[in-house]
Amino acid sequence: MALSDIDRMQEAISLGNVKFAKEEMERRRQAPVHVSGAEASAYRESKGGLGIVHLIDPKLGFNVRSIRLWVNYAGIGEEGWEGWVNLGHRHLIDAVICILQGHGYSIIDGVRYDWGPGDFMCVPTFAWHRHVNLGDEPVAYVAGTSTPYSQSIGVSIHEDERYPEYWVFAQKSEEARTTLIPGGAEAPSVIPGSQSVSEFRGDQGLAAYLYEQQVDFAVAEEKRRRLGRVVVRGSDLEFGQTRMGSLAYIIDSRLGFNTKVMSTVLAEIPSGKRSGAHRHLYEEVNYVLSGEGYSIIDDRRFDWKAGDALSIPVFAWHQYFNTGSEPVRILSHSNRAAMENMGIQVTQQGEPADY
Repeated sequence: MALSDIDRMQEAISLGNVKFAKEEMERRRQAPVHVSGAEASAYRESKGGLGIVHLIDPKLGFNVRSIRLWVNYAGIGEEGWEGWVNLGHRHLIDAVICILQGHGYSIIDGVRYDWGPGDFMCVPTFAWHRHVNLGDEPVAYVAGTSTPYSQSIGVSIHEDERYPEYWVFAQKSEEARTTLIPGGAEAPSVIPGSQSVSEFRGDQGLAAYLYEQQVDFAVAEEKRRRLGRVVVRGSDLEFGQTRMGSLAYIIDSRLGFNTKVMSTVLAEIPSGKRSGAHRHLYEEVNYVLSGEGYSIIDDRRFDWKAGDALSIPVFAWHQYFNTGSEPVRILSHSNRAAMENMGIQVTQQGEPADY
């Protein structure tokens, strides 16, 4: 490669750092914001009425890097849901499910959790899980996952019992199928010292002690995953008054859930009222569970109703208005947890809510 080519590449990298923020602001302005629930339903019906419809995903042109939002209408009976009968699937992501209709149960890491409309589940990272519909109508749910984030940093793993040819770890042993840590069951005879067993001793120096903490992290994380909360009953939701409006915090690490990227809240706006206005340095996607109204997002108006979705541009001022006769409920997933872990989360409050 000619020196001039190397020089141009080096300069492009350096200048790209400076240009990124302003270019990103333009990408945010150009990206889609609103998803019509009616159009999503029409697409699903054209495919037979069942199955997954992705609403918000970077592959669909949305300016998100961390969160995917989708709805699923699953079939009836144990085998009617994705065809899972034994393991189901597992993935190296945060995943939050909100049941819209139907009754059934999920087997998550060998434990049964019953659920119904309005309930939420936070699936532990890399835990096998499958769902069973106990009713005589399809189960409908909306899910948010951190799949784009895991894929963007190259660590996404998704193992499904229907596709064993794509397994990375589960095919190795029974223990490899039960651990919640990728590679957590590797045998020392195959890969010496691969079991991540720490060797803490009282006589270790600082460097050795810190390194053993690093080795021990995955083992401790597996325990945290199994101790984390899984289910939130819709009947147990507690709304509190905030400057942004009436909020119920659903999935949050501060509430005992072992999530590292995603956080989930539920907002409620009475008829004829409005939320507060705020902006934040993290991604947010919304799903309208009930009611109708509109949002002002960076001076642009977006009308919405139940079943619609919104992708809120990062650091865009946004506010919600209920124009209907019933309370509005909006489900909100964000990557606030990830931004807090990185130390760069910013939330700024504008006009307070009108209750």
